[in-house]
Formats: sequence, structure tokens, C-alpha cells
Amino acid sequence: MEALRVYIFAPAWGLPSSGPFALKLLAWLSHAGIPYQAVVENRPNRGPQGKSPWITEGAQTLGDSDAIISHLALKHGMPDPTRIYTAEDACRDAMKLAFEERFHQILEWELFLHPEGFDGMQRYISALAPPVIGGLILRQMRRHFRHQLRARGVGRHAPEQIAAMGRRQLDALALCLDKGGGWLGKDGPALADFACWGQVAPLLAWPMATPVASHAKSLPALENWHQAIMHRCFGGMTPPQRQATGAMTIPA
Repeated sequence: MEALRVYIFAPAWGLPSSGPFALKLLAWLSHAGIPYQAVVENRPNRGPQGKSPWITEGAQTLGDSDAIISHLALKHGMPDPTRIYTAEDACRDAMKLAFEERFHQILEWELFLHPEGFDGMQRYISALAPPVIGGLILRQMRRHFRHQLRARGVGRHAPEQIAAMGRRQLDALALCLDKGGGWLGKDGPALADFACWGQVAPLLAWPMATPVASHAKSLPALENWHQAIMHRCFGGMTPPQRQATGAMTIPA
């Protein structure tokens, strides 16, 4: 059988991908023991839904991280982790949605519109593309996110209000982790852990002193959770910072 190939944004800041939804999928795959081959593809328009990540397996191509996880879980005889079975599942799903919808906007704002985040992205993009092309790409991305985040709502707020919203969500997550013994799952990591971690890990890992990222780094519950996922799913090793082309294989 042809290997499962997972198309992701390039690694960054010691994480296996710079993409929050790719991080979620890679962590879940490793936790589930499903072997895969990660392929760096920084052009999401090549995927079936125009976003990252997506997978190919034989002749099949599938996009959307939740759809991929549901498909692979059923294929490998596992319960579908995207479904809600209990009241606890419903609470975890609410946290997952809050981070993948609302907090994701805050992450994008800090990365592309906050001056510190934008400076860091300039350094990151310059390592992946020639200076002239990289600068053009980044300016286009900044215009895109300024328009998109305003349309989605977060971009209509003042910077201090956006930072306050981000800190509030992080505080709520930290409280849930403390109450749950370090995980959102009842007996260990659940899909909600990997989903929320995908959104929070870049802020914990990047060096830019943006407001919400700085607050994330001040919360021990988040740092401990981040390190536990990195150790459990990626062997506790820092993946390569840069990978422009090719693939890396992660065994189950």
C-alpha cells in the first residue's frame, strides 16, 4: 500500500510545521500510531480545498484536518474522535471550536499585523524565498489577513482588546488543563488537546514578543502541556527549523 503522505507548511520555530492545523493532524497521527510521510508544501492552493494540510494515499486525496482525522480513524478501526459521545466530549468540542475559530484569528493577527510578529515573519519568509519574492509574498499576505480578519470580526477591535481576548482564552485553557491533570482528555490527550495545541504551540515557540504569545509563555500549565505533547508525539526532539522541499518520514 502506498504510504500516507501529509502535505504541510514548512517547519518553523522548532515545531514540525508552522501551520496550526497541520500541527494538530501530525500530533494526532503520531498519538494514534498511524505512520505517515510529511511533505512540505507551502502553496495551499495545490490542496483539494485550497488550505493546509491535506493528505494523499494511493489515488485518494482529502483535505480539512477534521475530515482527514475522521476518515483515518474509521479506516483504522478507531472511534471517530470528531464525534460527540458524552457531555465531556461536548465541553471539549466547545473548547476546540473556540481555539480553532476565535483564537486562530488572534494568532493570525499577532503573526501578520502586530509589528513584532510581522518582523519575525519577515525573517522566516526570507529563509524560504529570495528577498524580493519573499517581501512581495509577505506584503500580499498582510493585506489578505488585514481584510480577512476585519471581515471575520477580530480585526475590528483595537490591539489592546485583541490581546485581552487572547489572554482570556489562554487563561481558560490553563484552568481546564490544571483541573484535568494536564490534559483536556479524561485519561490523557484527546483530539481537543491536539487541536488547541496546534493553535497555541506557535505562540509558545516563536521568539517574537507579541502580547498574547508572551502571556502564553507565562502560564506553566500551557508550557508543561506543550512539552508533554512534543515528547509524546515527536520524541521530545526539536525538528528541523527549515525544510524547503522533500519529505520527512515519521514512523508510528
